Amino acid sequence: MMHSRKALIVALAIPILALAALTIYKRTIYTFGKEVVLPITGYDPRDLLAGHYLIYNVDYGTPVCTQEHGAHDSADGYVCLEPKSFTLFHDSSMCRLFIKGTCKNGRFEAGIERFYIPQEEAARLEKLVMSKNASILLAVSPQGKAQVKDLLIDGKSWKTP
Repeated sequence: MMHSRKALIVALAIPILALAALTIYKRTIYTFGKEVVLPITGYDPRDLLAGHYLIYNVDYGTPVCTQEHGAHDSADGYVCLEPKSFTLFHDSSMCRLFIKGTCKNGRFEAGIERFYIPQEEAARLEKLVMSKNASILLAVSPQGKAQVKDLLIDGKSWKTP
């Protein structure tokens, strides 16, 4: 009886601790990461909103995951933001601010390609994104992990009336 009670406590504690660690990790990037604004493009009006997420392509200002780079599916890649370039190998002496991701089907995926939309704002936001210049505000960690902080419409937060 005592052994099964300890096992139950451990079984419940492990996922709770893992979730807490993930939350702290994400919050650290959000709070201390360097802020970067990148334009977003390539909206598909038929699938602009998938569920409660706005799905878009990030314009890094340089070609990414192309044949010239020797990119193939599931290849890790690095977009250097200062100066703008893309490589499959990271050289920290050449780039101090970068985003790490993976090339999949010729597309660079860094986990920042969608933005949560509250359901009651979906119609208004869809119109704004389609008719104005849209970009995302990111927090980028020194390890190249990026997290979306806000969606910007004409340089201002979408929450601003």
